[in-house]
Amino acid sequence: MPRSSVTTKLKSTKKTTVSRVAPKKLTRQSPTSKPTIAATRKTASKIKRTATIKRNPLGHLLLEKLLREAGFRGGISTEKRLLDAYSTDESIFSIRPQVVLQPKNRRDVEIATTVVTKETKRFTSLSLTPRAAGTGLSGGSLTDSIVIDMCAHLNTIGDFVEKKNKITFTCEPGAMWRDIEKKLKSHDAYLPPYPSSKDICSIGGSIANNAAGSDSLRYGHCADWVESLDVVLHDGHTYTIKPLTYREFEHLTKQDHEHARIAAEIFALIKKNEKEIVKNKPTTKKNSAGYPLWSVMPQGVAKFKKGEGTFDLTRLISGSQGTIGIITNLSMRALRIQKNTTLIAIPIFALEEAAESVVKALTYNPINIEVFDALSFDLALRNPGFFKDRLSGANYYKVMLSMYMTYHVRFRRRIPEFTLLITLDEEAVNKYGSHTIAEEISSKNVKARVIKNPVEAEMLWQIRRASYSLSKFQDTTKRPAAFLEDMTVPPENLSKFFVQIKQMLKEFNVTAAVHGHGGNGHFHFYPLLDFTDKTTPALVEKMAEKFYATAIKFKGNICGEHNDGIIRTPHLHKIFSKKMLELFKQTEALFDPDDIFNPGKKVNPRFDIKETIRTKN
Repeated sequence: MPRSSVTTKLKSTKKTTVSRVAPKKLTRQSPTSKPTIAATRKTASKIKRTATIKRNPLGHLLLEKLLREAGFRGGISTEKRLLDAYSTDESIFSIRPQVVLQPKNRRDVEIATTVVTKETKRFTSLSLTPRAAGTGLSGGSLTDSIVIDMCAHLNTIGDFVEKKNKITFTCEPGAMWRDIEKKLKSHDAYLPPYPSSKDICSIGGSIANNAAGSDSLRYGHCADWVESLDVVLHDGHTYTIKPLTYREFEHLTKQDHEHARIAAEIFALIKKNEKEIVKNKPTTKKNSAGYPLWSVMPQGVAKFKKGEGTFDLTRLISGSQGTIGIITNLSMRALRIQKNTTLIAIPIFALEEAAESVVKALTYNPINIEVFDALSFDLALRNPGFFKDRLSGANYYKVMLSMYMTYHVRFRRRIPEFTLLITLDEEAVNKYGSHTIAEEISSKNVKARVIKNPVEAEMLWQIRRASYSLSKFQDTTKRPAAFLEDMTVPPENLSKFFVQIKQMLKEFNVTAAVHGHGGNGHFHFYPLLDFTDKTTPALVEKMAEKFYATAIKFKGNICGEHNDGIIRTPHLHKIFSKKMLELFKQTEALFDPDDIFNPGKKVNPRFDIKETIRTKN
């Protein structure tokens, strides 16, 4: 969905081209005291909520002096204008940081981490929260301490390599998705887990949230496409983290540094608690909640020790929201752009029939199954001028004519409750035939149709992509609120789930345009709320409780692809066992014993939701 992104450069810094610094050798002096699993349990139990932490402004005031003495070359600011700019992202929250850092290179990130790790022992309120393009919806990049902007300078794009039909690229975390996409297009390739915010988000932020999108139905999340990550860990050193064979894992754990210690202790944690971890793995295809310990060795510990599969800590770094380390460089795989795809559209006039249509379509292994609702279509019909900025010249008039012809002639002035868009690849069409597939998906009251006219196809995709932005036209004095937008249920439960969702929206007297990823049973909807109204925070909490309970009732998840952040971390007990939550805490503490990285997200919620909700629309 379209969202705005603001990155404000500090006056004292100039944008520079950052050379890729080779990862440091993995030979470190061991810390004076290495945390053990028992020690991490003790650490986790001592972590306090933000409200109980004594605020000592001296630590933040001394920070610039300490950083400069340590060799930090980037921007450091406590200017009110900048602090205000970094107080919000695309979430419903507003939290003012004390200091903004804009590192010029990896060494600056290492220095900042080292200084904060040392000084947090004197000033316990110090912490370091990475921020990318600020397009996140869960409040993951907000902090009341130090924000470290990874987009201002760390945005170098490295090499694109084609080898044995495999395409890989490297870049720094601040590289924008749209720029990577443009370069990949010259190689006839793309990144399959692209989010709908790809025009305004960064690659590093997408990995940190483990983002996903339309094609994730077949191709998964960002974590599924990571080759390796350069990560600054709590000791202030950078380590290259990648999937390891058992032989490589054994070699690593014999070394004497933090990467080796963490790998060994995460392995031990999984080995000891494997049954509990497997039992808690979400059943929905999409998930970005918690730390996915089940993905580190998906083949199981026993098979890994026999040489099967890999041990992959990138699965924990991806989606960690910067809570266990800071990514400074990354390598990802890409995929050839799909050729000769076929679009099938299904207008659903009765909600009860949506699930059956989706389940039928899934049998043909589609690339994606996208959905938008009646309100999205209605808002498009009422606001044709909105599309002038998205379509140029004669194409605008052709697409608009197609939209009104569809409504007046094909739909006979009725708007479907849902419109499903199903993309099939050439293999499926050659095997079964597009019209045969359309007939098989259809039923007595549901008629699927192959879309052959490219203008009609463009019209349908324009409405799907514009759903979020169009929702703002309902009431320009309110704001679409992101707090219910990430629920997902098994596709077979889609109809029953959404019937109840519509009933609850009426119950709370709010409206929300709906779009999403039908193949995953994953809906995005943003109730229009007035954040200047003092009753809104209580309404948010009340709605969240009821809507989340409904998703769980239908064997769903509350966190498909937008991550936990401030909004969902306090609710993770609804989908994970008490023991699993404790394992998440231990995982975070193993990586970050002093809790310096983005505290209050993923585990140990610190921010009071009602007190930190924004007060402006």
